[in-house]
This record gives sequence, C-alpha cells and structure tokens, in this order.
Amino acid sequence: MSARPKSPRKRKGFALPDTTDLDSVNAAQVALIRRVAQNQLDAREAYYISRMLEHRRRAISSATLWRQMKALEAQGRQMRGEEP
Repeated sequence: MSARPKSPRKRKGFALPDTTDLDSVNAAQVALIRRVAQNQLDAREAYYISRMLEHRRRAISSATLWRQMKALEAQGRQMRGEEP
C-alpha cells in the first residue's frame, strides 16, 4: 500500500505589519486571526505563524527589559557618584 502523494498547494503570500515593537506584534496577531476568520488562511498555518510571532514578542520584551535594566544601573552609578 503506497502513500498518496500530496498535491502541491499554491501558497498565496500576505503581508503582516513589521514586528518592531509589542504593539506591532499585536497588530500582526490580529491580522493573522482575521485571515483565519475570513477563511483566507488555514488554522494550522496560522498556528505556526503565531508561534513565530510569540517568539518575536518574547525577544522584544527581553530586549526592552535589558535596556531598562542598563538605564537603571547607570542611574544608580550616577547617583552614587561613580564613573559612567
């Protein structure tokens, strides 16, 4: 018994907002959900894309937290009169 080969499915591209900050990641998620709701994108494909967007959200959050920590450390050094 042989497995039936999958027929090649033509993929149609679509644009998402650039994910440069948390608001734009949220906008991309909303756009993705709309595409699924309008039956323009398979839910499974949307799931995989949403996982990538979640990784992007975490990276942005980590980078933001790191910058805030560094700014607070610099402020603390300045308040103590240490070198910048």
